[in-house]
Amino acid sequence: MDLRKTAREIGLFEVARNLWKVAGSPDVIKKVDASMPLPEADMEARIKQAAEWLLGFGKSEYMFLVPELALIQEMEKQSGSSVQAIVSLSSDLDDEAKGRLRNNLPCRERVSILEEPHFPRSFFPKNGMLVISGYMGGDRAMVLPDTYRLAEHYSGFLGKKAFIPYVELESAVRSDGWLEMNQRLPSVVWRNGI
Repeated sequence: MDLRKTAREIGLFEVARNLWKVAGSPDVIKKVDASMPLPEADMEARIKQAAEWLLGFGKSEYMFLVPELALIQEMEKQSGSSVQAIVSLSSDLDDEAKGRLRNNLPCRERVSILEEPHFPRSFFPKNGMLVISGYMGGDRAMVLPDTYRLAEHYSGFLGKKAFIPYVELESAVRSDGWLEMNQRLPSVVWRNGI
């Protein structure tokens, strides 16, 4: 199972939630450890706290550069469906994966899909926020390569750009295939564990 490919379809928080349930298995730890850091805490609580933090900004639209289905679903639950989510898809995501993502969207009328390189029409700094997810390795924000490219592509957005790590590591660990994000890009970073 390619966890990074799965994360491109359902998000890092959902992958981490599923990994947390089987984290006691030595086989899982062995297979996963090189491709992405394992969560060390209960992901349900982390998802709730991250969603609450994002909603605290009072925006009406949130554009996710990774399709964080677990976060979107929790935000809808906490806000009473008053939030619009935009999921930006990488241009190299195949049609089958796009179809699976569309079928897995939590609330289709409040969640829209935007394919790279397009920009949303009514997404402004006053009402919108860019959400980037990955993991923290020390003080380094680590993201997948397609997330890195999307973050650079949408870096011209003048509103808030939030980085939400699904896991926070004390040491500056870089897992295989992950890239360090430009430190100036996120305007706010959610830090919960350290």
